[in-house]
Amino acid sequence: MASIQKRTTKDGSISYRIRVLVGKVGEKQIMRSTIWHVPDGMTSAKAEKEANRQAALFEEKLKTGMALYDGNTTFGEYAEQWVKNHQCAGKTKDGYQELMKRIQPALGHIRLSKLQPHHLEAFYQNLAEKGINQRGNYAISEKLPLLLKAEHLTYDKLAAASGISSFTVSTAVHGKHVSFQTAQKISKALKKPVEAVFTLHKNENPLSANCIMHYHRLISAILSKAEQEQLVVRNVARLAEKPRVIHKEAAYLDDEQAKQFLSLILEEPDIRIKSALLLLLFTGMRREELCGLSWSDLDESSQLVHIYRSSQYRPHMGELEGPTKNPSSVRAIKIPLFVVQTLKEYHAWWTSQQIAFGKEWQGKLQRLFIQENGSPINPDTINYWLEKFLRKHNFPHITPHSLRHTFATLNISNGVDIRTLQSLTGHAQASTLVNTYSHAIKSRQAAACDALEEVLTGNLAAEKQA
Repeated sequence: MASIQKRTTKDGSISYRIRVLVGKVGEKQIMRSTIWHVPDGMTSAKAEKEANRQAALFEEKLKTGMALYDGNTTFGEYAEQWVKNHQCAGKTKDGYQELMKRIQPALGHIRLSKLQPHHLEAFYQNLAEKGINQRGNYAISEKLPLLLKAEHLTYDKLAAASGISSFTVSTAVHGKHVSFQTAQKISKALKKPVEAVFTLHKNENPLSANCIMHYHRLISAILSKAEQEQLVVRNVARLAEKPRVIHKEAAYLDDEQAKQFLSLILEEPDIRIKSALLLLLFTGMRREELCGLSWSDLDESSQLVHIYRSSQYRPHMGELEGPTKNPSSVRAIKIPLFVVQTLKEYHAWWTSQQIAFGKEWQGKLQRLFIQENGSPINPDTINYWLEKFLRKHNFPHITPHSLRHTFATLNISNGVDIRTLQSLTGHAQASTLVNTYSHAIKSRQAAACDALEEVLTGNLAAEKQA
């Protein structure tokens, strides 16, 4: 709702100041205002009526975005609105909001029109400094049991006083790792400095160049939109010196490692883990796509797995169904007959779980990979299953995405062309495959050159002998 303030200058001219609340950045309210000047000769009653009409028009313009930003708009204000309105997957938006936690304090106060390349470069340099990386920070305490005993505190009482769960308190009391924030809350409840209760372990490493590049790409995307809307003359991110990312070949298993990995999978007693790893190895699907599979997506007679959706975990919302990464990711992949047979065995286990839980069964979506009660699993569970499997067999460390790279690499090495592989992996662009799997392509090219040499020089040798 617009607020209207009548103003009279010394020379007697009258105007109305119209202000509208358009949003918030943290606790700060974002207001937009305009001035409407009363024409000479207009009566007070007509002027007031027209001021209200002008306020309604201004408010409508703000709603449609026509007057949302002006010369005073800061980068932070514009960036917050861009993240809020940008159409993308929920997990992607969560990632943007996480990046904004560092972008806002560093760049948010600068006017959008005044932002320069040197501002961005200084921000990137700051991200590359030691101690900026919060991942790996943890606190641990050996003193809590004695402190609780001295203060006559139970877990529940300390949890209530510190505003955290009893489970988290129990974790800290038993000497396990907790976050700095948790340590601070517990220490404050005990009325002691955090250093007197916990030992703080800080990660002194800087952010990686690849991580800093995520910040650069987000800032560049925001400024590209501002440039398109003619709010800035140019996207200054294009002029800033970008972080230098050293290209690393994707981790994958070679032929022999893949054969060994498969032989170990076939001996795996846990049917869920066995089925999940077989599908990852023989389809190259993303782990979110694996978790999005339902039984109706399997065509046993044609030995096809259809990929229509993905499953993602979002904090405070749980597991959510979403579309595939891009339209090209909707696809069908043929699997070996023995994998189909394994999935039949897995379905028998799945059905037995449904019967055992009865009315408590939570598997309405018919997802393949589930918790014990049928609820969809967090995609991170796939990583946990794989890590558990690798530790048991003392196998070199790989990730679910490594199996996707293995699928692509082995296909290229065995003569599958890029366009066909693109349809199998669901990449939006073939160029991504060319860049990512250059190692396999070069190996294939070398083999082709060797074959040509054999054809040509072999013929020459035969002619000489003749």
